[in-house]
Amino acid sequence: MIILKNSKAKIPHAVISWFFLLYFAILFAERLQSLIRAAAANQFFMDTFEGIAGVIVSLSLLSAVVLLAFFNKAFWKSLTGKAEPDYAMLTVTSGAILVSGMIHTEYTVPGIQFASYGMLIVAMILRAVQLMPESKNRFGLWYSLIYLTVFSMAIPVVYKHYSLPNAALFHVIEYCVMLALVFSFTLMLRRLFLGRGENLLLWIPFAIMAVGDAVVLWMGWTAEVNTFVLIFAALSVVLFIVGKIILAVRGQRS
Repeated sequence: MIILKNSKAKIPHAVISWFFLLYFAILFAERLQSLIRAAAANQFFMDTFEGIAGVIVSLSLLSAVVLLAFFNKAFWKSLTGKAEPDYAMLTVTSGAILVSGMIHTEYTVPGIQFASYGMLIVAMILRAVQLMPESKNRFGLWYSLIYLTVFSMAIPVVYKHYSLPNAALFHVIEYCVMLALVFSFTLMLRRLFLGRGENLLLWIPFAIMAVGDAVVLWMGWTAEVNTFVLIFAALSVVLFIVGKIILAVRGQRS
């Protein structure tokens, strides 16, 4: 119990901020090298999909740079322990750059991307530990953290599948589902970091995930079965249903 009572003091905001910085730096570097190599090989606009993907990834990176440079002053100060980061703006910035990672481009390096996501997940865990002493529902906090992590893995990466008879429509739906789920994840991430993450089993994000993933999986089934998304979408559904039952028994609602 002593460790729990002092956990907030033992995890300074600076430590969490450094993991955010690693997330930004690693993902930005991986995405930038992909764009540069594609441009050098004249593949940036080799077809409609690559052209749109390159533009959206570039805009995602640019928006993250602008947000970090002009709207996250507290974040930079927090790296040296001089301030507490503005978690509302920091999580929005995290979502902005996440869009770039959800689009498969030429020369993508998945391992490096997963390393960056790992940094963000560590920051999420540390923030939960930091908030735990003041939490009125520690079970809900940790259950929501697990659900949010699994939910993030259920966001489908946008892939090119010209072999499908309805390829253009499929790509449009892929982008719409991905953007909607990144937005949903960002909202829940924001709630977690602002200390309101004790019940993230929200109906609208869940419905978007369940329906959106089902449509993407169904439409792309003949080209490639996205086993990764299938597994984590199924886990998200199970966690949501079980969590709703447990929280109902405990007398809590979204």
